[in-house]
Amino acid sequence: MKINMKRGYCPKCLEDLGVLNSPKHLRVLEAQGKFPRRIGPLMWDADEVDDWFEQITGSRPRRPSSDH
Repeated sequence: MKINMKRGYCPKCLEDLGVLNSPKHLRVLEAQGKFPRRIGPLMWDADEVDDWFEQITGSRPRRPSSDH
């Protein structure tokens, strides 16, 4: 059986990308549809965050050093 693991960003990873909002505020933005969804309590879907980042800035983000 193969298990597919999703790549995720923790708050430190998001900080490395320049997203300085608190996890609590990110959950509010997520509920409003303004930020990608979480895949765990403090983990956001990296593919969705990368797409969101590209829409905002016009370029794909570099992979943070603390990427999981």
